[in-house]
Amino acid sequence: MSATPIDRLSTRRLVLERLQAGDLDDLARMHADPQLMATLGGLRSRAESETLLRALLAHWDEHGFGIWALRDLATGRFAGRGGLRRVAVGGAEEVEVAYALLPAFWGRGLATEVARESIRVAFDALDLPDLVCFTLSSNRPSQRVMEKAGFRYERALIHAQRPHVLYRLAAPAWRSAGGA
Repeated sequence: MSATPIDRLSTRRLVLERLQAGDLDDLARMHADPQLMATLGGLRSRAESETLLRALLAHWDEHGFGIWALRDLATGRFAGRGGLRRVAVGGAEEVEVAYALLPAFWGRGLATEVARESIRVAFDALDLPDLVCFTLSSNRPSQRVMEKAGFRYERALIHAQRPHVLYRLAAPAWRSAGGA
């Protein structure tokens, strides 16, 4: 693993900061948004958001990477969350590129921006061999983000008792496509 700091990064339009306990209000607000959470397993209570936040903080401590809070570079407003996390999916342990933006930030290409930066960190700073993304089979906008970021469809699967599609990107394919 490289010594590149990944706790705080920025892209062209976003600041990506390691989640902190103080992000609970923003996460709880995000998890209470019915439009967003329709694709992420349903609404979550504040207590459920707190439990998830504790797990995400522990992930950083255990693995040295994780999910960032996403903030608008120009205004500092909380836009969502995204990054890398280890997850069991389709019967295997994988590293997922995850992203979720509040609806006010949809349609601007920000999810693709986060996905691409997550990929860069995974392959350049963490030297991971491959990554996955997955979403509901009905979530075509998220599938487009995956494709724009370089992921390729691998297979359909059932995750959390719902039909999903799994996409994969290997480091050599990313490098040969000019990602490095």
